[in-house]
Amino acid sequence: MKKLLLLFCALLSFGISTAPAYAYDSYVSGNVGWTLSNDLNIKDTNDHIVIKLPLKKGVSVLAALGSRSENVRLEGEFGYQTRDLNLTGLNGKWEILSLLANCYYDFYTEGIQPYVTAGIGAGRITLTDFFTGGYQYNWEGSTKLAYQLGAGFAIPMNNKISIDARYRYFVLNDVTNGNVIKYTPAISSVLVGLRFGF
Repeated sequence: MKKLLLLFCALLSFGISTAPAYAYDSYVSGNVGWTLSNDLNIKDTNDHIVIKLPLKKGVSVLAALGSRSENVRLEGEFGYQTRDLNLTGLNGKWEILSLLANCYYDFYTEGIQPYVTAGIGAGRITLTDFFTGGYQYNWEGSTKLAYQLGAGFAIPMNNKISIDARYRYFVLNDVTNGNVIKYTPAISSVLVGLRFGF
C-alpha cells in the first residue's frame, strides 16, 4: 500500500509540473457532510483486536483550491473531521486535521459530471474530553500519512458555479499509543458543497 501511495504522489507531482498552465481553469470549493458510524478496532502489537469502540456519526468539512485541465483536476485540500465515542462509561471526541493533494478524473466536462478521486497527504489526530472511570484525559495527538478515495458528481449551475456531491473514504496510517495498542482511523463520509471557478 505504501509503495502504491508513493507512486501516486510521484505521478501527481509529475502531472502538476508538466501540465500546460494555459489549459487550466482554477477553482475554490467547500464541502460539508456527515461521517458515518462504525467501529474502531483497538489492537495489540500482535494485531489481535482487544476492543471495538463504537463511533457515532460526526462532521466532515473540506476546503480546497485547484485547477482543471480538460478531464483532470489537481487540488490542495484542507480537511477537518470529528467523531464521538459511543460506549457506556467511556466518552470522548477525536478530531482529525488533514492536508492532502488530490487528483480527480471527470468523465464529462459538460452537463452532470461524475468523477472519481484519490489523494495523499498527512493527517493529525487528537483525542479530547476523554472520560473514563471519573477521570478526564486529553491526548495531544499524532501526525500520520493519510489518503482518500472517493466518487461523486458535479451539477453546473452556470459556467462558474457547480453543486458537488460525493462519497469519501479517508484513512490514516496505524496510530500507536505507548507501544501497547494501535488502531487505524478510517472514516466514510457523505458530503455536499459548491465549487466556484475563476
